[in-house]
Amino acid sequence: MSKVQANVSLRSDSRGYIEDYLLLLNGLLKLTGTEIKVLAAFIEYDNRVCASHEARKVVAESLKMKNVAVLNNYVKALKDKGCIVKDAPGKYSYNPIVNPRQDVNSIEFVLNVGE
Repeated sequence: MSKVQANVSLRSDSRGYIEDYLLLLNGLLKLTGTEIKVLAAFIEYDNRVCASHEARKVVAESLKMKNVAVLNNYVKALKDKGCIVKDAPGKYSYNPIVNPRQDVNSIEFVLNVGE
């Protein structure tokens, strides 16, 4: 099995770093540009609990959305695509793959070819 290696520089600002990380994974996630921006904004606001009432207000405002109802459509899309999950009490959390740790210095993809 051969390896292909490429080096990519991520932006150093918080939201830029998260957006670049999500863009690298987007071949797997299949998110739209706006969904990436929404998810990055939520992670920047709180990297443990996603889409809280307060977070929705702040994120909608920071992304200049008309209101929180517009943002709720993106929250549903992120849930449907498996980027965020809802637990039994009704709180959203992140799928671990979409929430980058600050100490990540490489990502390895393993491709398995079906038989």
